[in-house]
Amino acid sequence: MFAFLRAQRTVRDLADQLTQAREQQHQNNLKLNERSQLDNLKDEFISTVSHELRTPLTSIRGALGLLSSGVIGDVDAKAQNLLRIAVTNTDRLIRLINDILDLERMESGRAPLQIRRCSLSELAQQAIETMTAMADSNTVHLELVSSPTVTSPESLFFDGDPDRILQVITNLLSNAIKFSPPASTVRVHTDATADSILLKVVDEGRGIPAEKLDSIFDRFQQVEPSDARQKGGTGLGLAICRSIAQQHSGSIWAQRNLGIGTTFYVMLPRTTRSTDVAVPVQPPRGEGAILVCDDDPGIRTVVGENLTRQGYSVIEANSGEQCLVLAAENKVEAILLDLYMPGLSGWETLQRLRNNPVTANIPVVVLSVLSSTLRPQLTGDAQGWVQKPFNENMLFAELGRVLHHGEGPAYVLLVEDDHDLASVVIASFENAAVHIDHVSTRQQAIRQCITRRPDLLILDLTLPDGDGFSLVEWLRQQPPLATLPLVVYSGREISDPEMNKLRLGPTEFLTKAKVQPKEVEDLVLSMVHHIRTKYADLAAAGPAA
Repeated sequence: MFAFLRAQRTVRDLADQLTQAREQQHQNNLKLNERSQLDNLKDEFISTVSHELRTPLTSIRGALGLLSSGVIGDVDAKAQNLLRIAVTNTDRLIRLINDILDLERMESGRAPLQIRRCSLSELAQQAIETMTAMADSNTVHLELVSSPTVTSPESLFFDGDPDRILQVITNLLSNAIKFSPPASTVRVHTDATADSILLKVVDEGRGIPAEKLDSIFDRFQQVEPSDARQKGGTGLGLAICRSIAQQHSGSIWAQRNLGIGTTFYVMLPRTTRSTDVAVPVQPPRGEGAILVCDDDPGIRTVVGENLTRQGYSVIEANSGEQCLVLAAENKVEAILLDLYMPGLSGWETLQRLRNNPVTANIPVVVLSVLSSTLRPQLTGDAQGWVQKPFNENMLFAELGRVLHHGEGPAYVLLVEDDHDLASVVIASFENAAVHIDHVSTRQQAIRQCITRRPDLLILDLTLPDGDGFSLVEWLRQQPPLATLPLVVYSGREISDPEMNKLRLGPTEFLTKAKVQPKEVEDLVLSMVHHIRTKYADLAAAGPAA
């Protein structure tokens, strides 16, 4: 009898425990759901607020840039200093917003990687060139070091998103430079094994306390509370680096050096293929190619890829001698020419191009580490000059300028509902060979396009009487406008499916705050030649149709 009663109590106890466990699980599920909803609301709030801030910040930054550059008129020294303070802090706020949005998009899976074959050595070199100006201003030397086990650059190829990996390396270099003492060296080491690549950024700074080596990769974390104020930065750079590394199924970590400073490690998997050796590509013999002549294969690759994205055909030459042959044998629209090359120098190559009747009239843009102040010495020989290191917008702007043909300025229609930003964009074109009209609604844009076909459309997606998507859909239905070149200038990131819905003719996508109005001008100028060529073809075909 007692045994039976004890068994009953045991069963009741087990039933009570099971009920309590179920209730606890139910409460935990409710808390998890509530936390998930709060996280979603938080992310949506951050994203919405950040997007809404981008347009006014772009207006502010653009206006400040025009004032400080002297385009509107000279300002005295006191006003210039106040402008400098305003520009610096506006840039800091823009970086913070862009970093928040970058991190939010990556962690939500709305920023898929664009995987292709990359070279770690080329990306590291490109990052060093990008950060050299910052390093020089801090009297810090940057050095690229390859492992003795790496016998050739080909052994550092891997599959990844080059833009994202470049972002990781530049973020790490920026941190290293900011926390390095004057006259010190920041070294970038590259290494590889059969199945992974390794990048190390070694500085000689104050080092990171052992207890913070992990937490510095969290959002808004700084080694010292005063770092954000004294050193700048958003406290999100390393969190972004970690997110990018994890997206590549890799890892990132930091260690204190035995002596001074810190070493940051990035390890990424590499996909083994039948060969890791790049196959030489025969230069195309298409119409209107751009000939890129530089003995540095990395420069040729970067410039060639950017030109290809802009719709140009590209021919590469690795020497002055090869440049002369290819320029004479191909239909070449323009030549981008390095000055300092072994063998036949750029100076000699330029002179021989001018002495040959076949190549004498090809526009030449010099790519050089020398300042453009030397350009007058080449008057009559080179039509353009871009100083290394350069960004693609500088290159496109100069190339577009020397290639611009056509009668009168190009006609650009700006569709933007924010009048302040529109005024800034229009002001940035003040000295350019472009006539720009502004409309603020979808209906006004349609009427303007019917009245006069623009050479190019700059389009904001948010309009008071519709959106950019519906305007593009209408343009597609109009045969004279269906191939209209388009620059989408949006306050939010645009997904790949959305990009497909927005493409007309040559189409570029720019993000407000990430790309300033002056850079919009540079891009438009770079497209002018192709715009005018397509317009002439359409005009010639019109009556026949």
